[in-house]
Amino acid sequence: MPDGVPDHLPVRVKQYFLARSEVAFLAALEACLPPGYRVFPNVRLNDLFFITTRHPGQQKGTYARLRDKHVDFLIVSLPDHQPRFAIELDGASHDNAQQQYRDAVKDVAFRSAGLPLVRLRAEGTYTPDSLREMLREHLSAVRA
Repeated sequence: MPDGVPDHLPVRVKQYFLARSEVAFLAALEACLPPGYRVFPNVRLNDLFFITTRHPGQQKGTYARLRDKHVDFLIVSLPDHQPRFAIELDGASHDNAQQQYRDAVKDVAFRSAGLPLVRLRAEGTYTPDSLREMLREHLSAVRA
C-alpha cells in the first residue's frame, strides 16, 4: 500500500441507495420509456456538464456551483448514451429558501447547457401512463 493511504476508512454501505419514493418513481419511469432509452439515478452535475469557459475565475466559480450537486434521474438515448433530459423530484425540503437557491442554480446550469430539466413533486403518485403523458413532449423531441 502506498505511503499515506490508511488501512481502513470509517465507512459502510448504505442500506438503501434510493429512498422508497425514488424506487417507486424509478420503476414507473423505466416502465414508461420506449425502447432505446436508459435511466441513470443520482448523476453528479460535474459528470454531466463540461465547463466551457477558459477564464480561471469563472471556471472555479462554475465548478463550485456544480460541485456536490446531482440530478435525481438522467434519461439518455441508446446506443450512444446521449443525455436527453433530466428529472428532479422536489420534496418538502425544496420549499425552503436555501434549497430554492440551489435549485435555481441547477435550473440555470441545465438551461445554459440546453438540456431540459423536468421538475416533479416527490409527494405525487406516478404511474407509467401518467409519466408517459407528462413526459410526452420530451420523449417526442428525442431522436432514438
